[in-house]
Amino acid sequence: MTLDQQAVVDALPAYEIGGELGRGGWGVVLKGKHRQLGREVAIKQLPRAFAADESIRARFTVEARLLASLDHPHIVPVYDFVEQDGLCLLVMELLPGGTVWSRFTTDGFTASGASAVVLACLSGLQTAHGRRVLHRDIKPENLMFSSSGALKVTDFGIAKVVGGEETMATRAGEVVGTPAYIAPEQARGGELSPATDVYAVATMLYELLCGQLPFADDGDAMALMFKHAFEQPDPLLEKAPTIPEPVAAIVMAGLATDPAERPATAEDFGVSLAEACTAAWGPGWLPSDGTPVMGASSIVAATERASGPPAGPTLEKPPVAAGADADVATADAGPAPATVPRHAAGAPPTVAKPPTTHIRPTVTVHTRSAALDAVTEGVADLVPVKEVLTPPPSPARYLLAAAVLVVVAFIVALIGLGAPSSGGNLPAGQVKVAGTDVVDGGTVTVNLSKPIPVVVSSSAPADHVELSASVLGQQVSSATAPLVSTPAGQAATVNLGGRYLVGGSFTGKVTLWRGLVQGSDATFAAHTSQTGLLSLPAGITLLLLLFTIGYGESLLRSLRAGKSTKTGPLGLALIGAVFGVALVGVGWVVFRQVPTAVGLVVCAVLGAGAGVALALGGIGVGRQRRFRRIVRREERRAAQGATVS
Repeated sequence: MTLDQQAVVDALPAYEIGGELGRGGWGVVLKGKHRQLGREVAIKQLPRAFAADESIRARFTVEARLLASLDHPHIVPVYDFVEQDGLCLLVMELLPGGTVWSRFTTDGFTASGASAVVLACLSGLQTAHGRRVLHRDIKPENLMFSSSGALKVTDFGIAKVVGGEETMATRAGEVVGTPAYIAPEQARGGELSPATDVYAVATMLYELLCGQLPFADDGDAMALMFKHAFEQPDPLLEKAPTIPEPVAAIVMAGLATDPAERPATAEDFGVSLAEACTAAWGPGWLPSDGTPVMGASSIVAATERASGPPAGPTLEKPPVAAGADADVATADAGPAPATVPRHAAGAPPTVAKPPTTHIRPTVTVHTRSAALDAVTEGVADLVPVKEVLTPPPSPARYLLAAAVLVVVAFIVALIGLGAPSSGGNLPAGQVKVAGTDVVDGGTVTVNLSKPIPVVVSSSAPADHVELSASVLGQQVSSATAPLVSTPAGQAATVNLGGRYLVGGSFTGKVTLWRGLVQGSDATFAAHTSQTGLLSLPAGITLLLLLFTIGYGESLLRSLRAGKSTKTGPLGLALIGAVFGVALVGVGWVVFRQVPTAVGLVVCAVLGAGAGVALALGGIGVGRQRRFRRIVRREERRAAQGATVS
């Protein structure tokens, strides 16, 4: 027996102390049995590093007494508590039925079964909130089943005991609470209210209904808290389209970033959810073999009503709590009261049978909260969470990177990269096209709307000549003409055509023929004397530019709003690649830079990089905007509170 276990034995002489059941938010959990009553219990011990702190011990006594007074079928009963000799112990009912999380990961829940679990939880929270007690760490692991199958909410008050009114985190950035379910105001270190617990319950219900959290959990607690604090979750119906729309609407209302826009109390949320489920699945939808819902007449009654009250009722929030010992205060009186959507009275609801598909989570491990028994320095190692949740970083670096990549891509499009195809075996001075030697004369300028004059030296063994135009190695036009003897040599006029297929420049090729025998040839750079702005490539380039700008702005707007943060960067990368190709088109039709495959690939890659940087910048801009908006809102609330006081 360890020294700590012996201390527990000495502190609880009326109990037989068994082995360790596990480690939870409190620290170690031991099994026990009352000697006279024969009642099996769970004994939760706050780590000694925290129990040694006088302020924590004082809060423990206050909270333990309050928890022991909570009498509700969905709240785990507290039988005893002890605070002595550096120990803080809670003696509670032993719950052998496992947690909601363990059942979710093994058997899963149907949509109606998940809703019943949440209604039972809300029923318990309703009573706790009525006694001015917040839970502050609702999650599937803190909802357990008794031997009879009744759901019990456990671990009330741990965050209050450890951190008082503040939400705390370790200096390493681990929150006292669970990042996956933490409310925005909790993550920001703001004022808490019953709506804080409502948010956590809505997050849990979201996960139970679709198998995924509202925000992806990549293992980084700070990143996950930041998402809860400032991002908007994906709509539930996008991940679970079979969930009835009224139910999904209630869940999303509970996930509002602003507490004033959520249901104000657990009862409000529970009644609205029960009515939405009843509207979708009909009265009496609660599964007879599922989790019973007890102790909340208003919530239970809503599961039996054929239709609800008029749509969109205004839910009044309770008055602001007063006094240092009050755990829970409602949202400030300034903001408008929340409105929760409900189906219209009198309108016959579309009733369907509750789905029987069992939903399981896509991931079975969440980012964990701070392990209090691993915090060696106790409260000295904790700081308010707002000190470790830093404001969003400036997106300027991403926006600057995007601008630089676009400029580089434009320069590449203007000056070209890689040489157009060249070669041939014609000697210099043997063939002139439009008056320019195709070997030593440089760029040939032609008018594709008129016949092109070709002069061939009389010494060349040829009787006709072929001209062709190619772009990116692909031939777009070709024509032949017979050679006629003249005083200057042999001459021909070739109707090459392709005026509207070539955007200002191309790679030309001249080939000499004698009968059916191909003679010498040469490739050369050529420009058209007419503008490329009236060509087909110019039209395609314009369409690409308009498409990338319009669709890119749409994606960017979504990212600034905190949506599509997973798919948005990929989408903008593709848009950026197309934009890079369009820049090559601009260089071609406006600045007569003949395109090359190398230049096209480089510009596409640079454009894709610019798209990713722009996406990250857009996400950052949205975060900063939401951060400033939230700060201003909380400053206004603080000012209103100061005015009232």
